[in-house]
Amino acid sequence: MSSFAKALSPAVREIRILCCQSGPASSGTRQFITSHYPTLKQHNPDLPILIRQAKGTPARVFARFGASKGLGLALTKRILARGDCVVATARDTTRFEPLLSDPNTDRSRITVLELDITSPTPLVKEIVKKAVGHWGRIDVLVNNAGVGGGVGPSEEQGLEHMMKVMTTNYGGTVNVTNAVLPYMRERRSGTVLIYGSRTGYRNEFLGPSPYASSKAAVHSYGETLSAEVAPFNIRVSVVVPGIFDTGLSMPMVGTPIADYDRAREELRKRVENRHRLPNQGDPAKGMDALVDVVKGEGRAKDKGGVLPLWLFLGSDCLVDVKARADKLKRVAEEWADVGSGLGKDD
Repeated sequence: MSSFAKALSPAVREIRILCCQSGPASSGTRQFITSHYPTLKQHNPDLPILIRQAKGTPARVFARFGASKGLGLALTKRILARGDCVVATARDTTRFEPLLSDPNTDRSRITVLELDITSPTPLVKEIVKKAVGHWGRIDVLVNNAGVGGGVGPSEEQGLEHMMKVMTTNYGGTVNVTNAVLPYMRERRSGTVLIYGSRTGYRNEFLGPSPYASSKAAVHSYGETLSAEVAPFNIRVSVVVPGIFDTGLSMPMVGTPIADYDRAREELRKRVENRHRLPNQGDPAKGMDALVDVVKGEGRAKDKGGVLPLWLFLGSDCLVDVKARADKLKRVAEEWADVGSGLGKDD
């Protein structure tokens, strides 16, 4: 790149930022582009697209950490289709190549960065800084990275495996969120989406203990975080998906213990039949609904722009959450005579 082009690179960054800012480009910026357009375009092939977008309606900047397939990929596609910008990260960025090579993908609205969310905090902060720098801000943080962790009796899976799942699903979420929050606090604006799971509410069966435990921790973290950052005009929602047709694998893990042989075989059959369940969630529909809620459009247009603390996605999820709430209420009432009247003055 020539020295002249290097000198112009800050201006190109300014143009890129304008794509996701309120209002049209300033007259000074337009004059600058007109004067240096040939050189700018030579070193920045996407410049015509950037200019067109800078003149359009403001877009949101989503930063999506993890999950380069399944619901994560579906969300990225819906964000782009809705005219917003996205910073997408993954441990293996080559997984994004089919999306990036698709002629229908607006490359000027997506940037891809490599990141393992369990990386040391300084590295996570460095990648977040790059993400913020690309468009000048992050409006919506999406924490959807994680691992399924496999299934099997808790005793067979052991502590080491359970902690590995917890470190990724819970620790990774906290790691990324802490790196993004300073930028949102500075702007006194932002939305944080934390992916939980219906399994966190429907966990009274053999098999998913590490995953369910990590998601229960994530649920509580999101609820607490919501209260902590509300004074800074930062919104938080715990997104709880049901079963969506994502092809998620659920391998059996752990060291077999004879006493669990029968239960393990029943679990294996249930896992094999999982993807044959009728009317599983459509990832595109689910993620479109999520974007609706964030933007107050579509399905959420009559909700007054409110972001719910919990967003339950899928009919199966709604059934399980309601059943869980009913059970807690029933048990609390049945055992109230035992648990009440325990104060020092009672």
